[in-house]
Order: sequence, then structure tokens, then C-alpha cells
Amino acid sequence: MHQRRHHSAAASSDAALNGAANGESREGRRLERRMAKERRGVQGKKLRRVKKSVKYGRGKSPFPWDDEHVKLGLLAFGLFAFFGTTTYRAFHKTEDGFGGRSTRWRPSKAGEYNSDNAGGSLLSRIRERTKGKYAIPESMKKVGNKARWYAGLREEWDARILPRDDDRSVAWVEEERARQGSYQQHVDAETPYDIHDCPPKPPKGYPVQWPVLDVLENWPTDDPAPKVRPDLYQGLCVFDYRTDRDKALAYQRAELPFVSRNDPAAARTAERWNAPGYVERLLHGKEDVMRRCEYSPNNHFMYWVDKRNRQQKKEAREELKARRGAEGGDAHAGFGRGAQAEMKEAMRTFKRLTELKKELADAKKYREDHEDDDEASENVKRLQRRVSEAKEEKDEDVIGNWQPPTENTRMTYRDWLKKANVTDDQLGPDNPHWYFRLIGCGAMGKNTEDGSCDKGSSEWLFDELTFFQPRTGDERSLYLVDPKQQKGIHCRFGMKGVIAENHFDLSRNAIALLMGKRRYLLSHPNNCAEMNLLPRGHPSARHSAVDWSDPDLETFPTFADATVNEVVLQPGDVLYLPTNWFHYIVSLELNMQCNTRSGGEHIYHDEITRCGF
Repeated sequence: MHQRRHHSAAASSDAALNGAANGESREGRRLERRMAKERRGVQGKKLRRVKKSVKYGRGKSPFPWDDEHVKLGLLAFGLFAFFGTTTYRAFHKTEDGFGGRSTRWRPSKAGEYNSDNAGGSLLSRIRERTKGKYAIPESMKKVGNKARWYAGLREEWDARILPRDDDRSVAWVEEERARQGSYQQHVDAETPYDIHDCPPKPPKGYPVQWPVLDVLENWPTDDPAPKVRPDLYQGLCVFDYRTDRDKALAYQRAELPFVSRNDPAAARTAERWNAPGYVERLLHGKEDVMRRCEYSPNNHFMYWVDKRNRQQKKEAREELKARRGAEGGDAHAGFGRGAQAEMKEAMRTFKRLTELKKELADAKKYREDHEDDDEASENVKRLQRRVSEAKEEKDEDVIGNWQPPTENTRMTYRDWLKKANVTDDQLGPDNPHWYFRLIGCGAMGKNTEDGSCDKGSSEWLFDELTFFQPRTGDERSLYLVDPKQQKGIHCRFGMKGVIAENHFDLSRNAIALLMGKRRYLLSHPNNCAEMNLLPRGHPSARHSAVDWSDPDLETFPTFADATVNEVVLQPGDVLYLPTNWFHYIVSLELNMQCNTRSGGEHIYHDEITRCGF
């Protein structure tokens, strides 16, 4: 007796049904196989056969798309997602204004404006999201800040608080200069030209310069606000942008410094930045971040690049940590400009090393031309040993014992302002000073190798300082000779008394004073030898080793032969400074200054080369 096999019967039944269902396509598959064989005969390849799923039949889907209830459900879900996302974004604003990672909302403190979490009702926030973003006047497509919070801030100020009025802005900077007081020319500072009505072309000997010791004696650099306003040894021409632009261009083409005044674009920025509350609002919210700041135990600030090796840096950090941890220890010990005599000795060490390297190069060249001269080979070996010894001396005695002139740190604008905006009794050359920085990267991009741009960059500087935008052709700014070579916009906010040590830069510089006052002492590159510069390879190369507040003429006697001129920049003024010109800066009060660079010029190359650069 045979036992029934239900699963076999079911399988046979399914096979029969499938055979009937697919009968129509059998002939087609046979034809396809014959054609495949013919192709294999030509190509020598066996084609892979792909099985088609017929679970739901040809052209059918397992989901009931035609069902009316399904369509209504999908429509309801889409509407819910749209309104839900809009509401979420209204409560969670982000930097770009279009969602993404959000920050926690918190109520603003008294007197605080958080530009990324501004208040308002739900409906007003939804209305803000659905309307078009405000177009900032004169903004550029590829540079600047495109965030919604910044557009909202500018819309408020441009439309209601400070609408554009160039005549009003220029009148404001003129009134501000009058309030600060004008500076007269010193009786001994005669020039063959009127600095406020200069000739169309630079006169011979422009700009006039005077002995540096006379200028420093007339107004010591450690005294930013003497009781009696000093007269100036000014040699620079001052051009009114509205009427003297062609003159300014002629002096620029000659690579000579000058001051531009009453530029409506610069005046607008100065007026806006001096308006109560604007900068505070600009630097709050997401812009209230830790930015670069320099600290000095006194009023001197000298740029530096750390040349110490890894072990020396580690030992310096441990020593600094121990000092600060000691009872009664100075929290900012281990920094300072350094004694002039020590700098002189460092210069001698570098000079010996440079001379030995030159001797070695000459000896090697001589050996190549005299291969059979054994004495020439011995001389090369002897000089190589001396160069090695000189390098060790430089690394151990100079770099190893060197201490940074300043401490690089980070703080918010508000923290810096608390330290900087103090009364005169807390100031003085021997008291701590802080120097705050803003950087707009622009075409430089972020996180560049030289560290010029990093976290906390302020791209809105290109929207605020439209006169520093890298426009080309007929729209090129007066202050950018080669816009394609621009290296961002750099702003430095100085507290009263801050001194930036004398140095030269390898590119053209345009410097705008937007708030407060700064004194600039300038010198022609042909004064290079008298400036007693720290040499190439030193952490503060290109800077003068002489302390202009107290020059040591026994150590640096040639400094007395240097010549300079000076000018005081006030809000709305822009100084054009050619390549390789020396400048020494004194902050006369709390101030805001921004500068940009636009390529270099080789016109003064010989003067700088003679000094080893």
C-alpha cells in the first residue's frame, strides 16, 4: 500500500500551473538561447542569464498605489513633514539658515543679543523663513558671509538704523576727527609740498623724513596721550578720496605711501562700527567664539615664529606650568621682548653662521674647480666642522634660551573688551596688554598651511569692508594693486598703549583705521642697515632689535642715523604702505584697525637684500 505524499503532489500541481502560465514565453526563450549560442560563437564568451522575477506578474507591484486611502495618507504625511520641519527650523536656527546641526536655545541675558537665536513669535519666525533673504549691498558672490543671521542684522541696520547716506557718513568721520582733535605740523618739520594739497606727481625726495631720535624725543612712544598734544613730523600726503583719487593712483604707481581720507565706503564702515551696540551684536551669537589674541606682560608686541625643536618646546611648557603653579607665581611669566644686549649677541651668532656658510659655499666651488688639490678638500672639511659648531651654538645659546615676546592665546571679543577697556590708572608700559584679532579668509580658504586662517574666521569682513573686496577691472579698489594676490582681511583691536614693534612686510599693505587713533612711524627701505634687524632664521626676523621706547645707542649706535616720518590715523583713514617699508605702530586709545595685502613689488628689493633678506 502506497502512502500519499502531499508535498510532492503540491509541488507537481504548482509546476503544472507555472508551466501553463509561462507557455506563451517558451518559444521566445528558446529563440533567445539560439541567438546567445550564435553570439558566443563570434565573441567566444558565454553570456550570463538573468532570471526575472514573476512573483507579482508582469508590471505589477506588491504595494496598492491605486488605493485612494493610500494616496490620502501619503499626502497627509507630506504636509505634516513640511510644517513640522518648518517649525523645527524656526526654533533651531543654524549658521547657514537652512537647518543642519543646531545649537541649544537659551534665553538671552540682559543686554545680550544672540544673533543666531533672536527672539520673536512662532509666526514671525515662520514668516522670516519663508521670505527671501536680504541682499547685502555691494556683497560679492564668492566671498563674504552668506548666513541668514548676518543678512538679518544688516537688514535691520541698513533699513532702519543707518540707511546708506554717503554724505552723512563722510560728515560723521569729519566730525569724529574734529572731536578727537587735529594734529599740526612741527615747526622743524618743513616740507617742500603741502601735505594736504600735494602735487599730481610725487615730488623729488617724497616723503620727507627726519632723524628718528628727534621724532622720538618730541613724542616718546610710551606716552600715548601726553597732556599737551604734540605736533607731528609728518611727510605723507593726505588725499581726499572724492577729489584726489587720481593723485593717489599716481603715488601708488610710484610705490610711495600716502593716506586716503573721506572715502565714502570706509566712512560707512567707520560710522557703523562706532554706532552703539553694532560691533557687540556682530560679535555675539555664533560669532561669540574664541579668537586669536596676543598677550604681553608690557606694552610691546613683536611677531614671532617658534623655531625651537620639540624637546625645547616641551621643556618650555613644563617650566611655564611650574611657574604658574608656584605660590605667588606670575600667571604670565616667561614672555617678554628681551634685553637689547641679548638680541645683539644673537645677531652676532647668526652673522657668524651666515659668514661661515658663505665661506663653505666658496670653498666647495673652489674644490670642484681643483679636484687634485688635497688642501682644498681639507679646507672644506674644516669649514663644515665650523659650520656645524656654529649651528649648535645658535640652537643652544640663541634658540634654546629664547623666550617668546608674547603669548598666543584665544578669547572671545567680550572677554578681550573687559581687559582692554580699562581706566588709565590700570594702563602703563609695564602693565599687561592684550591684542585681539579677526581674520576673514576670503580666497585663502580655511586651515591654510601657514596658519593665517583657522577656526573662528570672520568672512563677513568682506561685506563690512567693501573697499577691501578683491574686485578686478574697472571695479578694482584703490587699495588693492593686485586683487588676485589678496591674503584675506586681518583686523587687530588694540588697547591703549599697545606698541607693534618696527618691521617690514614682503607685500603691499592697505591699513584702515575704523575706531580710535593710531600713530604710525614710517621709514624708507633704504634705512634697512640702521634699523638693526633681527636676521633671517631668528624667530622674530624682519623686526628691529632696537627698543624704540628706550634705544640702547651703545649697543646699536647706527640707529641714531635712521630717519622716519609719522602720521596719526583717525576713523575713516586708509594708509597705503608699499612693499618693504618699515612701520612702527602705537595705539593712542582703544581702537579697531583692519588691513589687507595685495602682492609684492621688487622696486626696493636691493635695499632689503643688502640687509640679508
